[in-house]
Amino acid sequence: MVKKFLLLVAILCIGGTFWYYYTKNKNNAHEFTIWTIQLKPVAQEVVEENISFFKQIHPGVKITWVDIPIAEAQKRTLAAVLGKNPPDLINLNPDFSVILAQRGALAYFSEQEAAKFIPATVDMLKYDGKIFALPFYATSSITLYNKKLYSSCSNTNPPTTYEQLAQSAQNLKNCTGIHPLAINLNENDSLAKILNKYGVNSFESEEEIAQAIFVYEMFNDLYKKNLISKDTLTINHREMAEKYMSGNALFVVLGSNFLNMVKENAPQIYAQSDVSTQLIGNSQKYDIALMNLVIPKYAKHKELAHEFANLLTSEESQVKMAKLTNVIPVNKNAIQNEYFSQCNTDLAAKARCKSIEQLKNSGNKDFGIQNKKEINDAINKTAETILLDNSITKEQIEKEVRTLAKRIKELRG
Repeated sequence: MVKKFLLLVAILCIGGTFWYYYTKNKNNAHEFTIWTIQLKPVAQEVVEENISFFKQIHPGVKITWVDIPIAEAQKRTLAAVLGKNPPDLINLNPDFSVILAQRGALAYFSEQEAAKFIPATVDMLKYDGKIFALPFYATSSITLYNKKLYSSCSNTNPPTTYEQLAQSAQNLKNCTGIHPLAINLNENDSLAKILNKYGVNSFESEEEIAQAIFVYEMFNDLYKKNLISKDTLTINHREMAEKYMSGNALFVVLGSNFLNMVKENAPQIYAQSDVSTQLIGNSQKYDIALMNLVIPKYAKHKELAHEFANLLTSEESQVKMAKLTNVIPVNKNAIQNEYFSQCNTDLAAKARCKSIEQLKNSGNKDFGIQNKKEINDAINKTAETILLDNSITKEQIEKEVRTLAKRIKELRG
């Protein structure tokens, strides 16, 4: 009898221990974590709706949503990934995501998962032929201009290329007394993007080098003639917008999210304004800025991460997020929604429609994924050297660009 009792106690102890560890691991398995970048409060509603729906499908899942300031995103993500204790799904930008992919720190997505997205956005998220992230949302800059002032000086449509604006710049300044264009040539990859619009993305051919020389000469001419401001090499996007709002620039290329800032801070300028397509080059392609979703290699719940990423990028979620934030959907069906064809006289609606059209005709090739910062620094340094030399000749500009071409070839490997 005693032996039977002791045997029963032993079974209960073993069973209790097993149940404790089973339920502990089960609970841990249901702790699902998402990190996003500055989506609160503007996009909070759409994310929380998806979380609520996800909980209905998976009632035992505990979801933790962490919204990170953009300045901390890379540092915190890198620490979590290197520590092999990352969240399950992370909202990042392509430049940083591809670095993680190069280090083998990300899981991959299938072509089937990517089929619902605009192909150009998926192409931006491939490394070694594999899809390391899913597109989340995009933005595409538009050109904001003072229509009242421009119409008083010209009866033609506004320029659509940098070259067209450069050709009319002197007449526009003579007429208006202000700089025709507010532009920042030295912030991050601003000038690199302009070069891409002229088909320059490697400096490997004489044709590309000739186009690069043309771009540098064009901006050198504008700078020397005071047709772009002397702080062109130092200002950022916000300061460009401020120049426009203060009536010190006729044209500015900005994200459509700046429209509200102009409307609130300079209502008189806003009332005189209109929007046109993003200034481009001879490639006739528009650039876009993309945000994406990645699943770390050591994420504990990859299946749930794939499922939630699919929810966030569904047609319904994409349309709602666009309405809340003025971003552009990357879901092919979402951009067919009638909301994106209502191009009335409201500037925000017109900008939205133009951004959608630009997204459909995007696809500039940049300088690749290797040594991006160093490449941008070299491009920007060349601009400083050329623009700040008051006596520079065309021959010297060509020499500087050819030196740059050699440096970029080295950086690209």
